[in-house]
Amino acid sequence: MKGLGQVFKAVTSAMIGVGKKEDLIKDFERTEKSGPWPYIIVGLVMTVVFITAVITVVKLVLP
Repeated sequence: MKGLGQVFKAVTSAMIGVGKKEDLIKDFERTEKSGPWPYIIVGLVMTVVFITAVITVVKLVLP
């Protein structure tokens, strides 16, 4: 579960454009061991959640 939390943290940092170089190095090391698929899947899920949230807010604001 700790690994999944780290993946969410890395993807969230990448989506908002902040992060430390040390974390980036750790993410690349983790990607070499487990492959990129956890990051790809979490990135797609978070993108869908973000788009859904934006659409929901727009529908609530505009009559």
